Amino acid sequence: MDSMWSFMDILILACGVYALYSAYVLKTQGKIIQTFLLARDTKPEACKDLSAYAGEMSPKLSVMGGVMVTYSVISLINTYLVEVNSLYWIFMVVMFGCLVWYAIAARRASEKYF
Repeated sequence: MDSMWSFMDILILACGVYALYSAYVLKTQGKIIQTFLLARDTKPEACKDLSAYAGEMSPKLSVMGGVMVTYSVISLINTYLVEVNSLYWIFMVVMFGCLVWYAIAARRASEKYF
């Protein structure tokens, strides 16, 4: 059972790092990496105002990526080093709340800019 949860923690860690990278690319280069930002049927070229979209979504994507990385690190520490169950559960709730918040923000931004 621990190996399955450890795999999930490593997967969440990788997704968090990729989200941070996507936010960096969006902010610095103005390129949309479609994985986290857009639905499959939305084309990045169809953006009405890329700089405004980048300004709105880059910080939100950074927050989501940071929360994912923090959660996965705390979870791995909880599993392999020291039990920090209360902190683990707090960050689990924070992470799921952040995912819901980000999904709503991404949908609204997609409706506004595409």
